[in-house]
Amino acid sequence: MIHVISPLIGGLHGTGFLRVFHWIFRDNPAIGIILLAGIILYSIYQYMNRR
Repeated sequence: MIHVISPLIGGLHGTGFLRVFHWIFRDNPAIGIILLAGIILYSIYQYMNRR
């Protein structure tokens, strides 16, 4: 999923994926943590359903 989001954010706004995450964490750390946890949980869900 990260590979899908990265080009979209990087392509649309002209900034790198890590820079966007840094901006989110700097602006509002709670939303950054929730977003990161959501991406991790979704990745685990996809991995478990693939088997």
